[in-house]
Amino acid sequence: MNKKKIINDPVHGFIKIPNERIYDLIQHPHFQRLRRIRQLGLAEYVYPGALHTRFHHALGAMHLMSLALDTLRQKGFEISEAEMEAAQIAILLHDVGHGPLSHALEFILLKDIRHERLSQLIMQGLNQEFGGSLSMAIDIFMDVYPRRFLHQLVSSQLDMDRLDYLLRDSFFTGVMEGTIGADRIIKMLSLYQDELVIEEKGIYSVENFLTARRLMYWQVYLHKTNLSAEQMVIQILRRAAHLCAKAKR
Repeated sequence: MNKKKIINDPVHGFIKIPNERIYDLIQHPHFQRLRRIRQLGLAEYVYPGALHTRFHHALGAMHLMSLALDTLRQKGFEISEAEMEAAQIAILLHDVGHGPLSHALEFILLKDIRHERLSQLIMQGLNQEFGGSLSMAIDIFMDVYPRRFLHQLVSSQLDMDRLDYLLRDSFFTGVMEGTIGADRIIKMLSLYQDELVIEEKGIYSVENFLTARRLMYWQVYLHKTNLSAEQMVIQILRRAAHLCAKAKR
């Protein structure tokens, strides 16, 4: 079977699936379920185009990770093929633990359990299925791998997750204030003592990124109608749970 696929993404253009292992992970039911998980929960009640999914986002973040690692390699930093693959797997699966409506119901269905913890458990299960080949990816995800910049590319104040979701959410909601220069930010990435840094000439792109993120929170993520819709669903589920518990007494 030909596993060298190219995906046409509306935000990034053509996304190449790097190898067969990543292709098999994408095809796995645990990852495919992300097709049914809305990236922005109930934001469609404010922005009708906000129907994109965690599946889209995970693929986009993996694509940006490959660009970032290629940039660092071109600047002379040594990154092995195993580290390249592991970092791409870590970002690909970073949201695999999300439940329905993403963040909106994160602590309602399972109390005090964050989606990152569920992602970790799912990754560990997949690691067993894939013969231990995801061990380095899990170490990077959990920030126990010695080269910390790899985790910082997955989860930090300037990671590939944030770069993708700002671009993607801005695109699908039509909120242009969220547009960022992700390509330039990635080109400005560098390393110092194996920590992720930005070259001085990239400071204005980072300032724009911070401003765009703030505006997206106020205009999209914390929009009053979006929050109200989420609270209605949350209260419905709480009421249903209460009635179910009462009926069992």
